[in-house]
Amino acid sequence: MDASKSRVRELALLGLLTALQVILGNMLSLQFYTHKIVFTFVVVALTARLFTPLATGLSGALAGFLGMILFPKFAFFPGFLLTYFCVGLVFGHCIGQKVTFPRIVLASFLTFFGFYYLMNSCWLHIMYGISYKVLLVTRLPQEIIMFVVAVVLLSIMFRIPVVNQLIERYHKK
Repeated sequence: MDASKSRVRELALLGLLTALQVILGNMLSLQFYTHKIVFTFVVVALTARLFTPLATGLSGALAGFLGMILFPKFAFFPGFLLTYFCVGLVFGHCIGQKVTFPRIVLASFLTFFGFYYLMNSCWLHIMYGISYKVLLVTRLPQEIIMFVVAVVLLSIMFRIPVVNQLIERYHKK
């Protein structure tokens, strides 16, 4: 396969994964005033295994932007795009080259407690004027649960032989 066809194939796959993030993040999510339960981390982790950390981060930011434009639920705030970009970078650096349980735990911990819990709470505080301490208290149970769910789901997903075979086959081409 020549380089131009390979590049088109990569962009098409990245576009598909970005679209899946938009769908999971907006159509198949539960969103409340200060809480949002999503499973986009599954697609982000898969993107991280297939592409560079930068591409994964940009894909996450683009998915967040498209989700805010196509499915507006609340006011647009660019801080969330920074969150999505950082999540992609972290997953790309932690599990992009090699998936191990400690790397999954690290990526999930940084994502759910560093970005979704601390960073998004900051954005919500700026947007709505809700006390940062109140946000931290009310959002903590959700992030603990989602952290555990993410670690379990990603550990299972990357142990499925078909998933690993497809990833390896993609990297060989």
